[in-house]
Amino acid sequence: MKIKLPPIRILLTFVGFILINLIGCTNKQEVYHQVFQLRSTDLHVRAEATHAIQKIGVDTVPALIKILDKKESEYARTSAIWLLGEIGEPVDVVASALISLLDDSNLSVSQTATTALISMGEPAVDFLVQALEHYSTNTRIQASYALGEIGKPIEKIMPTLIDNFDDPEWNVRRVSVRGLLNIGQPAVHLLTEALIKGNKETQRVARIALDQMQNRKR
Repeated sequence: MKIKLPPIRILLTFVGFILINLIGCTNKQEVYHQVFQLRSTDLHVRAEATHAIQKIGVDTVPALIKILDKKESEYARTSAIWLLGEIGEPVDVVASALISLLDDSNLSVSQTATTALISMGEPAVDFLVQALEHYSTNTRIQASYALGEIGKPIEKIMPTLIDNFDDPEWNVRRVSVRGLLNIGQPAVHLLTEALIKGNKETQRVARIALDQMQNRKR
């Protein structure tokens, strides 16, 4: 009795499906293995894992986000944060995860998250602007600082930083002035406008910013 074999196209499709799933399992195992290595106390092991994770890329993001938990060690968390900033995609997932750490009680974690957002650049700007509405003072300070460091697009960042001039926290206002000083001459027009049209506190801070900008030219 002859056995009727399925057409070759169906066989190839089936084999391809099996291979894709096997590769997927292998990749998943490799991802979790490398991310797990970020917990190692051995700097060399963490460095090798970091290099491997960079090569794998975006597929490591869910596992990296899991290691941001406060129960993890500082070096595991900061390594994961740095890698998320380097990978940078998907932008909404990565930026949101990093912004959630701007108010972390561990200063090294919050500062590394700020640096990672800066390294993401313009794709992170919209999320940082939204973070300025956060109830946490530290989140608003770090978000303002990151926006000033990114600096572009200036048509979005300049008005946002000037809007911070009436923030109830002085450090938010101070960091916003610093960001506008980084932008420099392009900010003068909006600062002058704020000096004329803003409320009392906005006018006061705009004057400080313009004076400091003038002093920098000397």
